[in-house]
Amino acid sequence: MAIISLINRKGGVGKSTISINLAAGLATHESRKKNSKPVLLIDMDDQLSATITAMGGGFDDKFVPAISAEQNYASALGEGYGASDSLIVDSLIPRNRPEKVRIFRTNKVRMETLETTLKNKDEAAFQLTYFLEPIKNEYSYIIIDNPPSAGLLPTNSLVASTDVLIPIEQDGLSLIGLVDILKMIENIKRSTNPDLNVLGIVPSRFKLVRRQSRDVIKEVERRYGDLLMPFIKDLADISAATTAGYDVFSYCSEKSQAYRCFSNLVDAVLGKLGQD
Repeated sequence: MAIISLINRKGGVGKSTISINLAAGLATHESRKKNSKPVLLIDMDDQLSATITAMGGGFDDKFVPAISAEQNYASALGEGYGASDSLIVDSLIPRNRPEKVRIFRTNKVRMETLETTLKNKDEAAFQLTYFLEPIKNEYSYIIIDNPPSAGLLPTNSLVASTDVLIPIEQDGLSLIGLVDILKMIENIKRSTNPDLNVLGIVPSRFKLVRRQSRDVIKEVERRYGDLLMPFIKDLADISAATTAGYDVFSYCSEKSQAYRCFSNLVDAVLGKLGQD
C-alpha cells in the first residue's frame, strides 16, 4: 500500500491532471491482479478540480454529484472523526473498466475553511493521518491532490503519505520553487514522517520546441537526475480528456502521445515502488 501526495506550491502545474490519470492508471494495473484492492483519490484542494473531473466533468449526463452539503469529507476531517464508508463513492474513472477509482463526497464551502478548522485542533498536522488509519489498508494506492501552498493541508498530506511526486513546469522560477518544496519535505521527514520518500519530479506541460523547457530539464537532470520521471507533454488531448471528465487512458487511443505519456509515468511510479 502506498499513499502518494502530489505537491507544488505553484498553481497550474498539472497536479490535478496527473493525480486523476495516475489514479486511473494504477486502478487499471491493480484490477488485473487476482486479489486486487481499489485506488482512493483524495482531493485536498478547495477548487475540487480532481473531484469534478473524476465524477464526470459536469458536461455530460453521466455526471455524478459528489460535492454535497450532506455528510462529507471536509466536515468529517474537520470534526476529527475517522473515515466512514458512507463518505466514499465510486468515481467514473477509469471510464473503460468496471473497477473504478474511489473518491470522497466533499463540500466546497467546508473545504475553503478546512485549513482554519484544522489549525484549531491539537496535533493539527496529524489529522489526515488519523482520519485514514481505519481504512488505508483497504486500498492498494491512495493518491492525494493538494492545493498550491505550503500550508497546513499539504503538510497533513505529507505527514500521512509514504511517497511524494512533484510536478513542475519548465521555467527558472520552478527550479527555485523546487528547492523550497524539497526543503519542506525534508522538514517533514525530520519532524514527523522519517520514512517519507520523494518518488520523483514530473516535468508537466512540457513543450519540446521551447529551448527554455529543454534547458530546465537538463538542469533538473543535473541536480536531481535519479528523481527525474517521464515528462507529460503539453497536449490538446490531455486538456480535452480532463474537460470531458475522462481519464486519458479511456479518452485517447493507445497509440496517442497523451496515452503514452501517462502510461510511461504509471510504469515509472510502479517501478520506483518495486511493483512493476
